[in-house]
Amino acid sequence: MEPDFGTYHHSTPDESRKMREKAGKVFSSLFLSLYPADAELRILDAGCGLGFMSSIAAGCFHNSRITAVDIFQHDSLSDASLERAEANMEILGIGSRVEILQHDLINPLPFGADFDLAISSLVFHNLGKRRFEGYQTVFSALKSGGYFIIGDLFPSLKKDMDFFSRFSSAVREEGEEGSGEWSYRILAMKKK
Repeated sequence: MEPDFGTYHHSTPDESRKMREKAGKVFSSLFLSLYPADAELRILDAGCGLGFMSSIAAGCFHNSRITAVDIFQHDSLSDASLERAEANMEILGIGSRVEILQHDLINPLPFGADFDLAISSLVFHNLGKRRFEGYQTVFSALKSGGYFIIGDLFPSLKKDMDFFSRFSSAVREEGEEGSGEWSYRILAMKKK
């Protein structure tokens, strides 16, 4: 049985699969350029959907624990639910290392700043102007020196980068596709 990571809105199942394949390669490369594969990391998957990014992180870092959060009530991903995300983690054999919580990222997380790495793909643009509250939540959950790697469509990249610079230094930008403010970019940032 294969996991089902769903279909992104404004996309077909095949387009979603291809997008995940490309993103997975770039994210994996970035992860392993920042930490060794045997690192024992605490990882936050911000807006986990059906667990795609959690599966990529778990595959790169076999000794790590992942906390994945999502509201599971958004139409940006087909049929997303906590139960389906948990089922995907069990299918992949990583359920014991991935804790999935229903939580809205615009609210502070119920635990302290103890994550080494925060990851996210195609989440924050869905929050509109409230994405800055979500970014704040992620940076608050990271340890000093921890990394936030985000792949998203940035409606106003300059505003987002100005916000990020308050909390972090840019490490890398990868995977730029298309042009203009809504192109998909992957940014790696180190918390100050």
